[in-house]
Amino acid sequence: MALEDLNGLIKGLEGQQSWQVQKQFRLVLQHWQSAVGFAVARQTRPISIQRSVLYVATATAVWAQTLSYERLKILRKLNHYQRQPLKNIRFSTAQWAQTNNLITADKESQQHPSYVGNVPSLPTVIAQTPDAAFQRWAIAIQQMQSTQALCPQCRCRCPEGELGRWAVCALCAAKQWH
Repeated sequence: MALEDLNGLIKGLEGQQSWQVQKQFRLVLQHWQSAVGFAVARQTRPISIQRSVLYVATATAVWAQTLSYERLKILRKLNHYQRQPLKNIRFSTAQWAQTNNLITADKESQQHPSYVGNVPSLPTVIAQTPDAAFQRWAIAIQQMQSTQALCPQCRCRCPEGELGRWAVCALCAAKQWH
C-alpha cells in the first residue's frame, strides 16, 4: 500500500457521500469572516449544519436577534461558495458557553503529566489548506520541543510532566517496566 499525501486523503474522504455535510461546513468556516465581517465573526461561531440549516452560536442574545434580520444577506454570501445551498441560518446563544468551556477543560488537562506547556505564538498562515495546517502543526511541535527539558537517561526532549512523574521520559520509563 503506497502512502498518500494529506490533500489526497481529504479529497478522497470528501468525495464520499457521507462527508458532503462536513465539506459544506468546512467551506462555511473558511468563508465565514468574509461573509459577516471581522467584528461579527469575533462574536459568532458556526457550530453545525443539519438538514441544510446552519447553526451559529452568538455571544449575546442581541447579536442573535440582529443577525437573524441579516440572515438572508449572509446566506447569499455563503451560498456563493456552496454546491448545495444552505436553506436557513439559526442564531442562538445556547452553544456559546459550551464552546468557551473548552478553556476550562484545557485548565484541567494542564494537571496531566504529559502536559507540555503553552505553545509559543505561531506565524499567521493565510491559506486554510491541509498543507498549511501541517506546517502550523510542524512549527508548533518544533517550538514546543525547543523549550522542553532533556531526559537524563536518553537525552531526548520530553514534557516536564513526564520528568515530574517518572524522572525520565515515557519511553525510558516503559523500557524500565519491561
